[in-house]
Amino acid sequence: MNKSKKILWLLFAAGMAVFVGYATFEAGWTEISKTTVRGKNVPPEFIGKKIAFVADIHCGEGFSPARLDGLVKQINLLAPDIVLFGGDYVSRNGKNTEKCFSSLKNINAPLGKFGVLGNHDIEAGKNEVLAAMAGAGIAPLVNENRHINIGGGKITVAGTDETWYGVPDGAKAMEEAADFTIYMTHDPAYFEKYQNDKAKLLLAGHTHGGQITLFGLPFSWLIHRHKYRYEKGVYEEPGRTVIVTNGIGATILPLRFFARPQINLILLEK
Repeated sequence: MNKSKKILWLLFAAGMAVFVGYATFEAGWTEISKTTVRGKNVPPEFIGKKIAFVADIHCGEGFSPARLDGLVKQINLLAPDIVLFGGDYVSRNGKNTEKCFSSLKNINAPLGKFGVLGNHDIEAGKNEVLAAMAGAGIAPLVNENRHINIGGGKITVAGTDETWYGVPDGAKAMEEAADFTIYMTHDPAYFEKYQNDKAKLLLAGHTHGGQITLFGLPFSWLIHRHKYRYEKGVYEEPGRTVIVTNGIGATILPLRFFARPQINLILLEK
């Protein structure tokens, strides 16, 4: 190998070392992404209430149970009134299901904790994950909803079944929904198939914000074989707000590049 090739290989190796080092650091560098939802039929009794939304923890796959305890502390420091989960709590091998949910049980949410399933949860064992959710005080939403009441005010939290292995039914999930409904699904592609005027705040995960991006430009379509209309971030549309979180954990490689892990904090206002 001549001198110029050696220099190129050394530069390449140095560049890869810097990339892996930074991507490993970013995978543990969680940000708080804040969004204010105004109007959209928010009942007066819910003005000022805070909602924390997390997804794609993937506990056990590049996300240690010990790190999960830190996530729980972060969420509790935000003092949310409601905590919502967008699925993929565990890795597909299901080895850390019990530890994962024993930690999530320690999240405080005076008005309740609610969640949908992700594709990894189905692979880990649907019934086991559903039972663990209930044991942690997280109300599972599988084509169903729950109402939250404060005085004379009411909102609805609705969620659909997982899209890869389940049968999502948005119409069933939205039955008797309040005029302000928070609508969750794991895969944001489902938002392109089903809409409802009462769904004012739509939440999803699954894409990881691309996880490893070209300086913020996602390549999710390469992995999921779908060009997402809603891929990452906040989308303000007439009558509704759509949020697709970057999520918390990672899959395949425990790395993130310009797609920091997120806790989404949502404030309801007039």
